[in-house]
Amino acid sequence: MDIKDHAKNTDTWLRGFFILVFGIIFYFLYILIWLLVIFQFITKVVTGELNSYLEEFSTKMTSYAMQILNYITYQSEVRPFPFSPFPEENIEAQRPEAEVETPKRVTKKKKATSKKAEN
Repeated sequence: MDIKDHAKNTDTWLRGFFILVFGIIFYFLYILIWLLVIFQFITKVVTGELNSYLEEFSTKMTSYAMQILNYITYQSEVRPFPFSPFPEENIEAQRPEAEVETPKRVTKKKKATSKKAEN
């Protein structure tokens, strides 16, 4: 296939349209998340505790932001809410299926050295 055939692919243009739409949604979501951060900080300073309702809401918003970012960066083929269910509270559950686990850190074992008795 050459570039003309790729340019005529309606799926590519539809994906581009949704990238623009979800990019705009993400922009407003970004502002909302910062407002939540500021309000939670003020609440923590004034009362010494976080607002549990806002804590739950902000977890859902950050999960939704992750869902959008995974879609617009081609990490996931699943369109974000409202085309799919609203994300769960657990951000880890929103990772794309194709993501590979990071390798575990390998540690070298130190060899036990025997001390020689000096004469």
